[in-house]
Amino acid sequence: METSPPLFTIDENLCRRDGLCAAACPASLVRQDGPDELPYPLPGKAEHCIRCGHCVAICPAGALRHSLLPFDDFPLVDRKNALAPEALAAHLKTRRSIRNFKPCTVTRETFAAILDTVRHAPTGHNRQEVQWTILDGRQAVNAFLMQVNEWMRAEVKAKTDFARNMKLAGAVRAVDKGKDVVTRGAPHAVFAHVPDDGVTPVTDAIIATTWFEIVAHAHGVGSCFAGYLMFALSHRPELMRHLGIPEGRVVPAALLVGNSKYRYRRTVPRDEPQVAFLPGIVEGE
Repeated sequence: METSPPLFTIDENLCRRDGLCAAACPASLVRQDGPDELPYPLPGKAEHCIRCGHCVAICPAGALRHSLLPFDDFPLVDRKNALAPEALAAHLKTRRSIRNFKPCTVTRETFAAILDTVRHAPTGHNRQEVQWTILDGRQAVNAFLMQVNEWMRAEVKAKTDFARNMKLAGAVRAVDKGKDVVTRGAPHAVFAHVPDDGVTPVTDAIIATTWFEIVAHAHGVGSCFAGYLMFALSHRPELMRHLGIPEGRVVPAALLVGNSKYRYRRTVPRDEPQVAFLPGIVEGE
């Protein structure tokens, strides 16, 4: 009778018996009976592993080999490349929502580099179910813009509360006159889509899209959250078929993407954060 391989194996010559892998496993699938004992996988529970990789990543000796995750995909962390807090703060503060784009497209290689980083964004239970659809070039974006404009026109004609609150009539008039206030002349529109029955699908897509904005900025690529496109997709889901997104998936976030036409010279002010710290409650008080 065939048996499935263990969830992980331990090199007993390398293992320091420090228990770090057991402490790091979020599903408690790594067990260690004592400080001088080898860790071992909890029998019969391999299907509960979420493939987060913590057990491999935390081991200072490289003693653990996960059966579902190739060890070659775990490069050593180079602490010398870690960003200083001041450098990260400067990067985040200089990100702008770009609404004026150059007509040139972003290369496929640049998109690949951005997404290679963004795939490391956290997802609920490490499901990693965010996928991407990219309108590649102004012709593709403009074709979708026309579909969105027809939806806005229908909302205005029906005199819906949404049309009035979002002032869609003005947006329709602007697009009809050749002033694109919807896609802003962007050469790309990027859509993050997820299963509608995922663990935390909306949160996963929004986190990934936020990472996309931050990483794109590091590549010199500008972006802006595409509000009108999101409104259209939420009110007229059949537009997702126009994008080739299959049934059973939703689009919680979308971006306009391209090279910024202008360069911003200064950071801008933002309101101070409003924070409430809740002290611990002492029994008897």
